[in-house]
Amino acid sequence: MTRPTYPRRAAQHEDAAGDVLHRFALRTGWNPSLPVPVEQILEEAGLTILCEEIDEPEGAMILGALEPATGIVRLNERHMALFDSVIGPERFTYAHELGHWTYDAVDGRTQASLFGAAAPAEPVLCRTRSASETADIREINANGFASALLLPEALLRAEVRTGFSSRPAFNTAAASWGVSKTTLRIRLEKLGLAGIVPQ
Repeated sequence: MTRPTYPRRAAQHEDAAGDVLHRFALRTGWNPSLPVPVEQILEEAGLTILCEEIDEPEGAMILGALEPATGIVRLNERHMALFDSVIGPERFTYAHELGHWTYDAVDGRTQASLFGAAAPAEPVLCRTRSASETADIREINANGFASALLLPEALLRAEVRTGFSSRPAFNTAAASWGVSKTTLRIRLEKLGLAGIVPQ
């Protein structure tokens, strides 16, 4: 059985991502720091990452997909140039698909089943846009989870407590944390820290 789809609040993303990070740290001895090891988190959760071509409907750009029944996260090989040339999209896609796994695919009522869970049969969940209201809610939820996972609030606040000295310093921080400048800017805005982003 899949979990019901409903819009999740920012605090729910923080809690869900924090729980995943906490369980990962307990299982592996990881000392929480940026960048978050998202690929290892997926693998520890029992998911398999494959790079293969994914068919795209006309006008759509699909960066990745999750097949819950098999636990496979597919990175779309059609966009390897993007993944190779821009910091952030590949890692965000992994975190986004883990968001689908956490919110939409894992059977059970709590996060306790995440690591080592048996996934139910469910259609493929993609990182793309859709006209379906349910799909849009799932995408928004997965994006919120991904941001909270890649840039955990406590770690981010500790890193930016003195702000950024310049735009290049901001850009360097985003790159060193494995996220795009846009992801970092939006995350800071959502945490009420927009004022420290250099213009």
